[in-house]
Amino acid sequence: MDLEDLLPAPDHVTRQSRWIAAPPDAVWDALHEIRLSCLPVTLVLGAVRFLPVVLAGSGREHLHDRPFLDALPVPLLSSERPRSVVFGGALQAWRLTGGEQSPALDAEGLHAWSEPGWVKAAMDFRLTPRGSGTELSSETRVVSTDDATRRRFARYWLIVAPGSTAIRWEVLTAVDVRTQRHAA
Repeated sequence: MDLEDLLPAPDHVTRQSRWIAAPPDAVWDALHEIRLSCLPVTLVLGAVRFLPVVLAGSGREHLHDRPFLDALPVPLLSSERPRSVVFGGALQAWRLTGGEQSPALDAEGLHAWSEPGWVKAAMDFRLTPRGSGTELSSETRVVSTDDATRRRFARYWLIVAPGSTAIRWEVLTAVDVRTQRHAA
């Protein structure tokens, strides 16, 4: 599955990549082993983001340590070991308590979703053999379903995009460190 097929005309895109001196299988394993407790920046930013949700009486599951990939705000759509893992869904992330319950959508449903008042978000991690190692990359794409939501989300994204990027860099770095630790 490719993000270009899922969300071909995004409003917002971020991309990060890191070369890791290990084969794709080792990088894949490390990516899936990374837990929230190993990601201090992610923990702090997540706590800030989910505080209103927790104070409203829900979202306590966001506080538990678990694998990073299990903690993403959108569900898994595709996993192709050791090449890619793709997540995506409809969100109302700019709303203080997270908005309405997200609809359960598969890849085709997400691509077709057009109900006003939502953003469609997709994120991947790709593993590409490069020389004697692996390029681990992550891309996040977001597209709004209507103009009013596009404006609302753009203001929200202006604030959270640096944190989202920092989280991806932290994950890529943690995977590199974990892979090197396993190799030693």
